[in-house]
Amino acid sequence: MREAEQLVKFAKKLKAEKLVCDGVNKGSISLRKSDGTILMSPSKLSYDELDIQKINMVDIDGNFISQPAPVSRDMYFHLEIYQKRQDVHAIIHTHSVYATALSLAGKKIPFILYGMKFHCRGEVDIAPFELPNTPECNEGIICHLKKHNAVLLENHGLVCVGETMQDCYETTEFVEHLSKSYLHALQIGSVKEIIEEERGYGNL
Repeated sequence: MREAEQLVKFAKKLKAEKLVCDGVNKGSISLRKSDGTILMSPSKLSYDELDIQKINMVDIDGNFISQPAPVSRDMYFHLEIYQKRQDVHAIIHTHSVYATALSLAGKKIPFILYGMKFHCRGEVDIAPFELPNTPECNEGIICHLKKHNAVLLENHGLVCVGETMQDCYETTEFVEHLSKSYLHALQIGSVKEIIEEERGYGNL
């Protein structure tokens, strides 16, 4: 499957699984091609209407190779992640309901499920709120993402990364379901964090 077709496929899957909505709740999705260029979803376009002719393409420094659609302001933090994380080849940003609820409450997700080791590479930290499309926002994402695969953005939403688009999508879906379970558990009582010696991070 061509890389552009793969991006479109997973964008539509995000919409079908209700991980994104239209308008301001759409978020963004990007893919680093094998030649190093970046495919980026546009702004102001429903994923239902997305096709390979409407994907913007830039180099790693943000210079446009092709710009057939409005530019997403998220492009700049996507590029920042690609520049700092050579292992990342796909990024998904959503405003999904439960992950965003945690971001509004200012709550990170501690290491509470062993599956977080594989999907998230540990806990899901939360980056303090900064205005979108600013150096401070980009730096906060990098600082709190670290070597993990997911980070919450305070009063904003969720960013997930992966070595492949499939990996990235699975992490996005996992974190949303995890967020839902965590919120329900917090309503019942306290949530036990898995202690350090039980985590097995050395095998990541």
